[in-house]
Amino acid sequence: MSVTVYDNTYSFRQNELATKGIQHGQHKMSAEQAKQFEASPFMAKARQQEDYTSTLTGERDKTRKKTDKDFHPTDDDWTASKAFDYDKGVSYYIVLGVDEYATLEEVKKAYKKLSLLYHPDKTAGLSKEEKEEKAAIFIELKNAYLVLGDQATRRQYDKDRDFVTAGTEVNGYMKRKERAPFDATEVMKKIQEHYKPPGKEIDVEVLCKLEKFFYGGAKQLTRNRVVIQDFQESLQPKHFRLDVPKGADEPWECKTKGGDMHHDTQADTLRFIVASKPHKVLERRNSDLIVKKEVLLRPDAHLQPFLNTEVNTVAGRTILLWGQNPLYSQAASAAVLNVSIAGEALDEGRLRFQAKVSRPSGDETAVVTVRTTYTKITFFVGVSTVATLQELSLAVQDVLELPADDSLVKLTRDSSEPFESNEELLGNDRSVLLDGKVLSLCEVPMSLRRARELLGAVAAFAGAESFGLALGKCEKSAGSMEHGRLLRELWEPACPSALLCGYEPSLEGLRAAVQRALWLLREEPDAGVLQRRFAELGFVAKQPQTAKMPRRRKLPRPDVESFLIRNLLGPEKWGAEEQWPDPGSESEPEDETERSRVQKEAEEESRDFENFLRHGGSGSAHSSDRWNRRLGVAFGAAAHPLMQKRASRRALLTPHCNLELEPLYGNGESLQLFTKPSCFLHFYSNIRHLKTRCSEPGLLEPTPVFAVAICCPTGAKRQGCEEWRRLRHELLPMLKQGIFMLLAPARALLPQPLLAAPAFSADVSYRVSGDVKVARLDEKDIEEEKQSVDEAAADLTQESEGEEENNAEIIRLAKKRVEEARGAPCDFEDLEDLDELEEAAEAVRSELREQRLRRRAAREVWQRETRMQCQQKSGRVEAFSTAAVSADHKADPPELWKRLAVEAFKRGDYYLAQLYYSKEAACHGQFAQEEQQDEPTPSTGSSNHLLSVSLSNRSLCLVRLHHLEAALEDAKKAASLRPDWGRAWGRVGAASTPGSPEAREAWRKAVELDPTAQHTQGLEESCRKGGVGQGARSLKELGIEAFRSREWGKAIALFTEALAAVPPPPERKEGDSSVLRDDHGLMRCILFSNRSAAFAWAKIFEAAALDAERAVAEGQTYPKAYCRLGLALLGCGKHEQAYVAFAEALRSDPKNQSSIKGRQACLAMVPRWTSQAAFSRRWRFLRDAERPLGTSKVFTLPELHFDRGSNEAWAHGIHATKFLDDILIVPGNIGSSFRAIERALTTLRTKFRRVFYLPGNHEMWLQNIEIQKFPDSLCKLWTILELCDKLGIDVAPAAISRGVYVVPLFSWYNAEFDVADPYPDPQLEHDRYAKWPMDAQHQVWRFMLAMNRAALEKPYHGTVITFSHFVPRSELPVSKEYALQKAAGCAELDEQLREARSTCHVYGHSSKKFGKVIDEVAYINAPHSGGGLEEPLTCVFNGKELCSEIIGVH
Repeated sequence: MSVTVYDNTYSFRQNELATKGIQHGQHKMSAEQAKQFEASPFMAKARQQEDYTSTLTGERDKTRKKTDKDFHPTDDDWTASKAFDYDKGVSYYIVLGVDEYATLEEVKKAYKKLSLLYHPDKTAGLSKEEKEEKAAIFIELKNAYLVLGDQATRRQYDKDRDFVTAGTEVNGYMKRKERAPFDATEVMKKIQEHYKPPGKEIDVEVLCKLEKFFYGGAKQLTRNRVVIQDFQESLQPKHFRLDVPKGADEPWECKTKGGDMHHDTQADTLRFIVASKPHKVLERRNSDLIVKKEVLLRPDAHLQPFLNTEVNTVAGRTILLWGQNPLYSQAASAAVLNVSIAGEALDEGRLRFQAKVSRPSGDETAVVTVRTTYTKITFFVGVSTVATLQELSLAVQDVLELPADDSLVKLTRDSSEPFESNEELLGNDRSVLLDGKVLSLCEVPMSLRRARELLGAVAAFAGAESFGLALGKCEKSAGSMEHGRLLRELWEPACPSALLCGYEPSLEGLRAAVQRALWLLREEPDAGVLQRRFAELGFVAKQPQTAKMPRRRKLPRPDVESFLIRNLLGPEKWGAEEQWPDPGSESEPEDETERSRVQKEAEEESRDFENFLRHGGSGSAHSSDRWNRRLGVAFGAAAHPLMQKRASRRALLTPHCNLELEPLYGNGESLQLFTKPSCFLHFYSNIRHLKTRCSEPGLLEPTPVFAVAICCPTGAKRQGCEEWRRLRHELLPMLKQGIFMLLAPARALLPQPLLAAPAFSADVSYRVSGDVKVARLDEKDIEEEKQSVDEAAADLTQESEGEEENNAEIIRLAKKRVEEARGAPCDFEDLEDLDELEEAAEAVRSELREQRLRRRAAREVWQRETRMQCQQKSGRVEAFSTAAVSADHKADPPELWKRLAVEAFKRGDYYLAQLYYSKEAACHGQFAQEEQQDEPTPSTGSSNHLLSVSLSNRSLCLVRLHHLEAALEDAKKAASLRPDWGRAWGRVGAASTPGSPEAREAWRKAVELDPTAQHTQGLEESCRKGGVGQGARSLKELGIEAFRSREWGKAIALFTEALAAVPPPPERKEGDSSVLRDDHGLMRCILFSNRSAAFAWAKIFEAAALDAERAVAEGQTYPKAYCRLGLALLGCGKHEQAYVAFAEALRSDPKNQSSIKGRQACLAMVPRWTSQAAFSRRWRFLRDAERPLGTSKVFTLPELHFDRGSNEAWAHGIHATKFLDDILIVPGNIGSSFRAIERALTTLRTKFRRVFYLPGNHEMWLQNIEIQKFPDSLCKLWTILELCDKLGIDVAPAAISRGVYVVPLFSWYNAEFDVADPYPDPQLEHDRYAKWPMDAQHQVWRFMLAMNRAALEKPYHGTVITFSHFVPRSELPVSKEYALQKAAGCAELDEQLREARSTCHVYGHSSKKFGKVIDEVAYINAPHSGGGLEEPLTCVFNGKELCSEIIGVH
């Protein structure tokens, strides 16, 4: 493809004549042919049209002479030059609001009156959009006045319009409707109304659901108003639509004209004050949403290691919470969880709620007894006191471990009366009946998973410190009645765990449940451990009674009872109560042997329980002793009476934990589920906030917790409420089981299982991680391993013995840390200071303990690796003993210290990081000394290199700790070891005194050696604080000399010093709107531009682009700034933005060769789609490739023209949730102004799942104010594509479901599309508002087709839907008026769509509705006709196959 620069002297006709060799003489007519042509019907019509035009013009002149005495027409008016190059299709009379025969004075008067409203001087205080709109109207007013205010131009304009009118009547075709940017008549009516005094401002309070503020939506209401027509008053209803923005403040106000009309004043203004109705679940506080009631966890939640619950918020939204339980092993259930989730409230707010463990014995939780009607068994469930029947059914399903099916659980009241609905509250009902005939239930099931949950909860409760102390008190009263009472009080908090298995929440029920769980797990691998552990607590495995289904036998029915049953006159439920036995059957009585056996087992169980109450738990005496030894006695500062008093007060505090959850993924992306209706999953976690330490008394450490929000916007609507309830009932159980296991951070919380067999052979070693290797040892290795273990044990003993000796050092470090944090000396006699000192001391102890463990682990790893290397080299194990006693520095590998230092630096622990860097530097320093004793080798330089890196990193840590002297010393050592390393000199500059000559010189060397943004910023700040010593101009000249000698680093340093010598720009004071004078703006612009060029030559394009943007932001007319911005953006891979920069440079300097070449390079690179923006578009190609068929429909919407008010109202009226699963194809012409395009795409994006869009010819127009914003139409095209990327609009090919693709094809028209006359006509000005940097007739369409080349290379298969704006085939219907067929399409486009294996092609531009299959490709055009708010959409793909269906938008 060849792209040429636009040349205004180019002649299309001459080009055709020259290239095709057409001779003028070949087309000369003979006299006979000329006579026949003159007599042809075509010439007869033309003469008739000219005659009729002369008649219309003469009549117009006669009428104007009568109405305007100053009108004197002459023949010279037809040859006079035009005052303005008018458009004959625009009615300038409508623009000014005057009659066609208005006098010149009337035209001037109308223009002046309208100019007072729209003149740019009259727009002060308006918004930017309003100023642009009024400026565009003023330009149209001025153009109209230039045409109608000049007599000659007005007569030529009227004659051209009369020629069009004569052509419509003579030739018989329909006259084109006159266009006008706006109607001045309507404007004048508004002006007259405006001159009336303003009406009243009426406040109208409107209440809507809270979901309107959460999701955003329209609130429609009707209000009667007084209307005055022909001086008659009447009441008429008026419909209002209030579009409540998502996350709007409350109350939200909206003002609109539409109140009662008055004779002497303007119509009243209605101020709608929209507020939310009281919500049954939530309460709004600013942008936060607060759950009104506390979320009740399961009764044994504090005994479970993992937390699992759900919370309902707004309609259509449910949150699942899962993670490590922060309340685990907390005393009783008094702890409270304060959960806040960012992104689940309004705007920047948070969803907040409190969760705590439910108490079955209190007023918050009720224990409901459930009895079956057929099998006569009884079990217990725990629910909230305000629970509904549906919640009770879910609790029963959970206990019985049934699938989520409403038909299996049929509950009635104990009196056999049915409940009214699933939403009915239980009230005082504490006993219900369950239909057991459907379930055939003979006992409450207990799975192995449920048994382990129960035993885990009981074991966690028994492992608490308070339990061990209380158990010791119980043992003292063993064998007495007091022992039973104390034992019940001890186990009371754990009794709610029995509800998990349907047992009564008492000690008897808990004991029976635990015994049954132990019996079920008797064959598990850890059965022996479990039985020994629970035997200490008094629980032993015991086989439960064998459950049997009761056998029923039929009885003969009496005649009276049979009559009652046949006529439905008997009881509703036979057998529901003992007084209503089922006359049709009875339970077979048990035989005497069975009855005696059951009675004997019950007596034995009673005796065992009595023995448990007297002596239970006595076997666990060593447990209480262990707890006493573990607790010990307070020592040190903790033994102070004030500290013990403080500890006792802390024990009375209610423990609580704050969980702050953020979106798990930074961009807040959601996962869509292909359900009906559609729903989305949003993921949250608090893993980023776990590093903060708790300092508040009673505050528990947060644990990793995850949340998944299931969002269904359709469920918030009245129509979709029932579907969401059904979907939620089916979806939540499945999500609870597996959704969190799909997250890798969540899976990492689960305990890792051990392998049943070794994972390695006897002779092969394997590597666990990067630095740890495990191998099988021989006998000698085992002996050495035992010896090393003994030495490690001795080291541990020595360290533990020295811990108390180091308490003074720990307290000293803790005091120093507290004083550094406060910035002032502290009085540690105060209790508050003692608390803070205690926390700091604990932090120091943990850090020292961590250091010891890491040093020991590093030493062991190195010893193992050294042993393996010695065995491989010499085969003798004795070599290891020689290597193991080497220097202590070699025992610690430097790579390990560096890794630990990097981790500490990332988490902000600079003190620990500098300690690790010191260890690394010691290792490198020792190696360097040993290498220097021998002859110098290349490895000596590598050791110095590593040592300099360690010293430089340690210097940075010391700078962060404000130890500048030590940091400067390390930085200088690093710079002396590597004088050519810029980062070392940067460390010297950072550690030196700011503004000192030493700092300035160090920063200068750093920039010269490594010109990064950090080094240039440091040099500029140092020069501003300490001064430069030279003028900006002299430094600029030195920088230019360095630039010419290709010393890029030196040039950057000199330009940076020059920038520091230039005064900063003046700051505007608040409230000051005057123009600030900046005498140094041009100098800053030049320096930034020059430094940008130096950065670009140094291949540092990001910094070059930043400097060029700063140069442009100075607001100076300097074309080189735009040129260098384009060069930097081109280097960054941003070809579209680079083109805009080069076009701006050419606007200021059209002959700038660098800008011309840069623009040509951009035009060559853009069709390759290799820019960063193009890469992100290609990434969306396979996003929906695995979406099932039948879940998405494809609609088309050509020729929307959103800038027309009726079409905008139609777009806003599309149903908010009806098309959220579907695709919309928009083949261009949605608006001509960029503002209209943005509004249209924003509106359509909220209505559909994906929107595919391509700009049309109207989008390429540059009218009025946009000419100043966009240099040419390509710049507007790149800006539109950038807007699409921002809004999530697709402009590149993508799969929309499995085997279905949508492929956009860029296009433009060419004259060859008109087969009858395939030559351009210079007299026709199609799209004259479009400005191109190339030949509009021969190059634009080639450039557009070249942009499709990359899209055609993808492997399409199945159903491929292509679309373009222009018509791809000449036989498709187009309008032939005004030679529009020359600007209708491009025949070469059809070749590309067939190369893409298209099965359906959607196009626009033509206003002809059409649909037909041609050569196995369906061509469809369904333009938007603007037929009102009820106009439907056209569906071209119904999810499974191509179609052509009409679907309403409401």
